[in-house]
Order: sequence, then structure tokens, then C-alpha cells
Amino acid sequence: MSLKSIPTDRPHYTVGILLIDDFSMMSVTTMINPFRSANRELGYDAFTWDFLTLDDRTVTASDKFEAKPTLPINHPKKFNYFFVCSGLQTDPPNRAKLNAALQRFAKQSEIFGGLSSGAYMLARAGFLTGKEFTLHWENQTAFIEEFPDLLPSTALFVTDGNLWTSSGGLACMDIALKIINDRFGLKIANAVGNQYQIDRIRKPNIEQRPFFMADYETLPPKLRAAIKLMIENLEHPLPIAELSDAIGITVRSLERGFKQRLGISPGKHYRKIRLEKAKQLLWHTNMSILEVSILTGFPSPSYLSRLYRQEFGVLPSDERKRIPSK
Repeated sequence: MSLKSIPTDRPHYTVGILLIDDFSMMSVTTMINPFRSANRELGYDAFTWDFLTLDDRTVTASDKFEAKPTLPINHPKKFNYFFVCSGLQTDPPNRAKLNAALQRFAKQSEIFGGLSSGAYMLARAGFLTGKEFTLHWENQTAFIEEFPDLLPSTALFVTDGNLWTSSGGLACMDIALKIINDRFGLKIANAVGNQYQIDRIRKPNIEQRPFFMADYETLPPKLRAAIKLMIENLEHPLPIAELSDAIGITVRSLERGFKQRLGISPGKHYRKIRLEKAKQLLWHTNMSILEVSILTGFPSPSYLSRLYRQEFGVLPSDERKRIPSK
């Protein structure tokens, strides 16, 4: 971006985004547009931004939008905020070069972090040890399997010192609004948010809501507690009687509650949750069907395959053929 419109006596902040091939375009646009709007509110280019790619070549987003770098990867420019943004591609090639670039930009930047599934890149480069961080809920199951010593937060976005991470999508706008709020105050941040129909500035501790959790928000506390235990015990499923004891109701009451509110028995709902996890593992890891069946508490790949086809209409092996190429 041109710096001609930046008054020398007013604060100016630089933002850099390293785009990984197949990156989340929405994560990028929801972060950059608030800065553009802030510039308009302030009457000058208080924020400028650059896009970088590992090989200084055009990269393609997951929605097929092509993005050209505005700055060479080896440029010595220092950034106030720098993020790596990825999407479906969580293990890009040339890992050594990527790690070296991230190490350099971490030193060159005041705030450093990742957007959407960018935490994968940060983890492999050694930035997440001992840190609180997040990434998109859809990637968290596979992430934990690859990095068992790193536990992602379920928050929309996390700020841990100078390491900031976002779960992607509209949560990237939350980070942008936080930056605007930090630098220019709540009045400007709210004015920018209102342009995008955002009626409040969300804080980092708000949790992500996976699609399958939306149906649970209005359930009675005991049923929500039961479902929480199911989600926490997928590899070794709890007997329904043990689950009932843990939340302090009888098996009959639990079954009645599930039938009345969800139209399904606790056992079948538990199985459905485990099958959803199996689907996430098929989409986001290279695990064998055997490994997936073990991690989701099914006694054999053949048993998993039979139930998977009943639930989703395809075999697990065929599911992977439907996944968009990365």
C-alpha cells in the first residue's frame, strides 16, 4: 500500500499476512476490511497491510481466489502485527523454509500469530509450547492427534503475550477490532464494527460453537452435562449407566430426556457424536480406517464402516474421495 496518505505526526501500524496455498479467504477479508474502514473513520491510512507468500508466487485460496504477494518473503520490513493464514492445507511443502520464515517474522514483529488453521504452522515451528492458542474447531481433533502435548483453546481467538491466534472466519474480525480498539479506542472500534453489523466488541474468552453444539444450547443442564461427558469420552465410551451416575440422574430419566428433547436414545446420540469425530479425522488426517475406529471407540474398522454408511450414506474409504484436493 502507498504511504503517501500517512501523516508523519499520526500513528501508523503495519500488518503482514503470510498466505499458505489453499488459505481461508474469509479469514483474510474479515481481518483486512476493518482496517480499511478504520482508515476511513480516522481520515488517513492509520493501517497498511502486505501479503506475502513463501515462494513469492501467486497462491490460490480455498474458494479459488488468486492472491499475489505485495512484498517479497525476504523483505526486512518490520510489522506491528504479522499472521500466517492457512485453511485446508495444514501441512504445506518446504517445511524448513516456512519455519525459517516464521522465525524471522516473529523477531521482526511486535505481535505474531496464526489465523484459521495457522496454529499447525506455529506448532511445527516451535511457537506454541507453553502458550495458550486456538484454531478452527473443525481442525482441533486432528491437531490434538498430531500434537498430543499441545491443547488448543476452544475460544474464538486467544492473545497470550505477543502470540495471537484466531479460529478463522469472523473471529479474524474480532482480532482486527481488538487491534483498532487497542490503538484508537472503543468509539472508533464500535464505529467500524457497526459498518459490518457488529453490535459489540467480542472478547477473547468467548467459545467457538461447532455446528453440532448449536442444538444443545437450549437443553436442560443435565442433558448438556451428559453430552459434554460423551464428547470428552469418545475413544473409551462410557456405559450409559455410568454416564447417568456421573450427572446425578437415573438411566430412565436420561433416556426420557433424550427422547423428549432430541428424539433419540442416549446410546444412539453418543454413537452419532463418535461418528462425527470419525468424519473429522477422515477429512483432516491421513490416519488409517483402523486408527480412526480405535480413536472413536469402535471395535473394528468393519463395524465403523457399517455404522458410518448408515449415518452418512458412504463408506469411510469413499468419504476421503469426496474431500477437495488440497
